[in-house]
Amino acid sequence: DRAAVGEMLQMTDAIDVIVPRGGKSLIERVSAESRIPLFKHLEGLCHCYVNRSADPDMARDVVVNSKMRRTSICGATETVLMDREVAVALLPAVLDGLIDAGCEVRGDAVIQALDERVVAATDEDWDTEYLDSIVSVKTVDGLDQAIEHITHHGSNHTDAIITEDVAAAEAFVDRVDSAIVLV
Repeated sequence: DRAAVGEMLQMTDAIDVIVPRGGKSLIERVSAESRIPLFKHLEGLCHCYVNRSADPDMARDVVVNSKMRRTSICGATETVLMDREVAVALLPAVLDGLIDAGCEVRGDAVIQALDERVVAATDEDWDTEYLDSIVSVKTVDGLDQAIEHITHHGSNHTDAIITEDVAAAEAFVDRVDSAIVLV
């Protein structure tokens, strides 16, 4: 109940800490009004990296689910990073899955060349938390470039790698500094 939130934020004798879970407006309100210490996040600019060793069916299923299951949550995928080495082989099924589910896809030139339904991505798209049925898709030249993109554009919330390569998974987990890192 939103009306109760304001009262709860003043209850310093009864509540030791608040962990607000919700949309950006709720987090901003709690941050501004709380007299109680809190753990918070403000944005979920989450990535899903499809590594060159990804299983094609798993890549399609995980990407579509990570974006379309609940598009308005802070943990939904906002950017898909596709290893250039496997883009031609894996991306058509991923794009079909996203578009068939009602998602607008914004992509770089490589992604656009693979599917005429893809809208041109802008620089702003790599830094946008859509919280909607929109996703940006970018090709990268391997694990290092994927991690570099996540480090530069991510919000340290939730980032994932889809891979069958144990060494790539371990490197991703070791080098991506996010609250949740998924393999």
